[in-house]
Amino acid sequence: MRDRRPVDELSIEELERILVIRKREARQQRLRRYETQGRRIAIPDVPLPSEIQPDDEAEPEPEIAPQQHEAAAEVEPIEPPVTYDITDDVPRFEEDPDPEPLVRHVRRKPQAVPLGSPASDEVRARRRSLFDRVLMAVEVVGVIGILVVIGVGAYLILIENNKLDELQEKSAEIQQNAEAMRSTPSPAPDLQVSSYVLPGGHYSPDETNGVAVFNYDEVPESVRPAVAAQLSAPQAPLPTPAANSPAPAQIEIPAIGVNASVYQGDDWFTLQKGVGHLPGSGNPGDGQNVVLSAHNDIFGEIFRYLEDLEPGDEIVLTARNGQRYTYTVRSKEIVDPDDVWVLAGDVSDLTLITCHPYRVDNRRMIVFGELTSAS
Repeated sequence: MRDRRPVDELSIEELERILVIRKREARQQRLRRYETQGRRIAIPDVPLPSEIQPDDEAEPEPEIAPQQHEAAAEVEPIEPPVTYDITDDVPRFEEDPDPEPLVRHVRRKPQAVPLGSPASDEVRARRRSLFDRVLMAVEVVGVIGILVVIGVGAYLILIENNKLDELQEKSAEIQQNAEAMRSTPSPAPDLQVSSYVLPGGHYSPDETNGVAVFNYDEVPESVRPAVAAQLSAPQAPLPTPAANSPAPAQIEIPAIGVNASVYQGDDWFTLQKGVGHLPGSGNPGDGQNVVLSAHNDIFGEIFRYLEDLEPGDEIVLTARNGQRYTYTVRSKEIVDPDDVWVLAGDVSDLTLITCHPYRVDNRRMIVFGELTSAS
């Protein structure tokens, strides 16, 4: 007799029984589908656990007639389940003749190593060992770098110390040389002022309260330091010509009352003694221009009245060898201090130079003469 009770009146055991029946039906349908596809494995019927009979020796339990629900009516007996071969990664039936094609087309997924397993501990140990090695390499490289920096720094410090020692030695040597130079008089620089300006230049005594001062303003700015060094250096006396030399030794100008000695050189110091003879200019009687110069308002005012000479006045030069040479004034001219062309050898036989005007001294008075006789 079918059980026609509603579902909510069924017990849990009865509901589980019905669920088993439904699953059995679904399994039976699946088995029939596998059988039509040729995929069902023929195995002997295996009784369900509920169908296993107890041993004969055990006392039989009293049978309770189960009440069957109407939903379980006309249900075929339970068939044994289908078994599977799960030895491969891809499930297959035992009667599958060639499972290899299925395996070839299936990409195996990497299996995760569960935490706490020996494999995971080994992986962590390997990673830790690798990390330790990397740290060790970094430390070794750092130590080597520090040692290299210390070594290079020490080398550079040593080089700088050597350079400092060399500089100190050179400085001491320079100081010794400077002391020696200060204790030993230096010769005047080799500079011919007459290459830039005519001799005899000085500031007006009215501007310097009567003190004789060389006029640096007449000298080009580029050579002023050399001129200053020459004037401040110790003066070595110029060589005196021999007694039989044709160099001029005396000058006489009767028209203005001049009778003075002639000295070799025309620099600032020579003209303080008297009339100077320009080095390199001619000697009396040799056909070259004899250039003589003297001051007009300082150091004896020897050429004070040179501007009063007129053409035809006589000038007598006596050489060191005793020869006397008479010159006649040809002309006179006022020029600028840098008109050094008057010193040329072919300008005249005799050239006399002094500052002009008197006690102004910003130009030069030039007197040209011609040789008329020698005795």
